[in-house]
Amino acid sequence: MLHIWRADVYCFQESKLRGDIRETIKELWANRRVKFAQLEARGTKGGIIILWDNSIWEGEVCEVGAYCITVRFLGKTQDFSWHLSSVYGPNNRKERKEVWWELGAVRSLFDGPWVIAGDFNVVRFPSEKKNCIRINKAMEDFSDFIEDMELEDPPLIGGSFTWRKGDNYDTAARLDRFLFSEEWEVSFRKIKQTIMPRVTSDHNPLLLECGNWERSLSYFKFENWWLQTENFNERIKGWWDSEIFMGRPDYILACKLKSLKVKLKEWSKTAQGNLGLQKQNILNQLYDLDVIQDHRCLSDDESFRAARQESLRRWQKGGSGMEAKIRGYMAERGDKNTKFFHRTANCHKRYNKY
Repeated sequence: MLHIWRADVYCFQESKLRGDIRETIKELWANRRVKFAQLEARGTKGGIIILWDNSIWEGEVCEVGAYCITVRFLGKTQDFSWHLSSVYGPNNRKERKEVWWELGAVRSLFDGPWVIAGDFNVVRFPSEKKNCIRINKAMEDFSDFIEDMELEDPPLIGGSFTWRKGDNYDTAARLDRFLFSEEWEVSFRKIKQTIMPRVTSDHNPLLLECGNWERSLSYFKFENWWLQTENFNERIKGWWDSEIFMGRPDYILACKLKSLKVKLKEWSKTAQGNLGLQKQNILNQLYDLDVIQDHRCLSDDESFRAARQESLRRWQKGGSGMEAKIRGYMAERGDKNTKFFHRTANCHKRYNKY
């Protein structure tokens, strides 16, 4: 999922992890430049992990508390520094008051842009909780904290709730959110907080986008799994024969290859030729099912479960099962670049030692 969202910093609440988690970090984010900070779980509860791309941000842990961890980030490509506090709030109101006190104490340690990301286990308004009609003391405490700290609470785009429980989602609430300081708001424009499709967790991931984010153009590369798609050879032959060029044989070959590259690039943006798009379509199906459940109960609950389980099974297998086919293909024929990759990996290993 992380390579699909393509963020610079990630926060995970309620990790339930303790001790050395370096192998877990590698599984979460296959990025050799990744750095992380951790607030260990207490028993089987809590736990927070913050990951960041060290080629973009230089991170330094400046405070570790009982319920939150704060990291200072300094940009490597631009002169910009900010602080991130990741929070996991308890369910008990009395203990949650300690969270507000802890975050207030953290804020007194620094100035400048500040972002809070967390599972607060509390909502601000009745509309943020299913079948809730009145404001309670816990909601007032949360709103008072936001006002006292002069924080911005951006609207949630794409949904009303971030947590659901029960087969029919009888219980649902907006427990997760981003908060940020006025300094953060004036540093960026077009700040958006968007709800993302969930896969296995009962919480939806949230994405905070800031500024004009333009993804860099990727270079063209031929995917081996395309060879396993239906009628791929016939499609290539049709494209190859449809282009007519005149001139020397080497010129004709170069022109045909160039034309074929353009057609392959266009085809790779369709669902049939884009594995990432196939996965995203499945995630969107999961999200649509969640939205339906937020507004009404489905008459056929068993069909809903079957649809969700089938979509989840397809997503875990990698879209239409192409990733499994790729592994079999490579195992059968081998990888001609193995020697090159081993040499590169050994070079990185030697570099990291010094």
